[in-house]
Amino acid sequence: MNKSHLLPPNLTLFGYQICPYVLRVRYILSLLELDHHYIELDVYANKPAQLLRHSPMGRVPTLIIDNDALCDSTVISQWLAQVYAEHQLLPANAWAKAKMMNDMAAIDSVHDTISQLISAVDKSAFNAALTRFSSMLPPVLTLLRASCSSPNSLVDVWAMVLAHLIRSVDAILQGVLSQHVPQIRSLPDIYRSRARASLRYQALLPKDYVTRLHTMMAHRNAYCAQLNNIAFAEEEFA
Repeated sequence: MNKSHLLPPNLTLFGYQICPYVLRVRYILSLLELDHHYIELDVYANKPAQLLRHSPMGRVPTLIIDNDALCDSTVISQWLAQVYAEHQLLPANAWAKAKMMNDMAAIDSVHDTISQLISAVDKSAFNAALTRFSSMLPPVLTLLRASCSSPNSLVDVWAMVLAHLIRSVDAILQGVLSQHVPQIRSLPDIYRSRARASLRYQALLPKDYVTRLHTMMAHRNAYCAQLNNIAFAEEEFA
């Protein structure tokens, strides 16, 4: 049962299991132990009518609450943080909350550069995206490796998802990212410092996460796919 009378019992989340933005919302729903119906979409199939009624572009994550919906991971997460303020997903202090949101925005900027890497149309575009990634990641690495004060805070949710995505993309690209930013190799430290949170997050991942991510990259960009045509092992959390 949902823990708050403020939320109706009918929560439905549309998403892709390997989408980092969907994983953020699934992670928060797990932290809050909220009952919900999760619908996995086929990336390459037509979107269901139930989703398109609320999100005409078929965006995910989309969280349907009875007959209304929210369609952005940050918006959904902030709303859940306000409904469940007792869980301290966001600080109560206005300045501390603004600083945390600022950190989350910095993490989002790195996510954007990874999306550009994955969808680069050719080697020139890929190298340009890699340059942006290399310049934007170092300040965020300090944030990712910071001591975990609360594994339930939104910034720690953002950090966990980003760290895992970077490590997975780096494995698929045969170390291209860590060649440019060697500190990436220490990112498993984030899993050890957030041990209980890591187990909860890992439980949300499909067993073939890296393989599915590689397949998606191959569909979106032949250049990225050509960087790694060999079999690779699924990453284990440290």
